[in-house]
Amino acid sequence: MTRWRMRLGQESYSPHEAATIMRANNPAVIPRNHRVEAALNAAVGQGDFAPAEELLAVLSTPFDLKPEHADYRNPPTLSERVQQTFCGT
Repeated sequence: MTRWRMRLGQESYSPHEAATIMRANNPAVIPRNHRVEAALNAAVGQGDFAPAEELLAVLSTPFDLKPEHADYRNPPTLSERVQQTFCGT
């Protein structure tokens, strides 16, 4: 944080403008492995495609900071951690 503030002091824009630039270039939501895994398990295990459809809907606007998508920004809990991933997930 200290380095970021020092860097910000070297720029010609305000902290508010810097935050706007960062929000426009850094997604609020990314396809985290535990979310992808849960969607795949629901689809394959129960034929339930709702989690996959919801995940795709959330990821279709990755730069939006919508309150209803807050849980998609959280890291996995210990029980949700994915220990192994495969190409394409």
